[in-house]
Amino acid sequence: MLWMTILKAIGTLAVVVIISEVQKRSNVLGAAIAAMPLMTMLVVFNLASDPKAGPAQANLFANTTFLLFWPGLTFFIVLPVLQRFGIPFWWAFALGVVGTFVITLGAIGLMRSLGVKID
Repeated sequence: MLWMTILKAIGTLAVVVIISEVQKRSNVLGAAIAAMPLMTMLVVFNLASDPKAGPAQANLFANTTFLLFWPGLTFFIVLPVLQRFGIPFWWAFALGVVGTFVITLGAIGLMRSLGVKID
């Protein structure tokens, strides 16, 4: 099974490299490809193909990803807003990552308190 893990890692790396290379030629096309949930699709495929996980685990992952997609948008709001206020890119980037992490944890806590099952 080690070869399968290595194959999955190479496939995932290939997607990242392809998106980066496409973006160098066309920002819009690169962004459009990146906006697709390619990593989620790969993970769902890998989980469904794994005899230990299977389709049930793949569905659970897909549903949880959908719920956590919304707080994940924090990054795309924080980054440009902070830059408009003159914050340098890397500081805005770091604050966007930290803010997204905090908001996502808060969303998980809120959903759990409302009875939404998030494992």
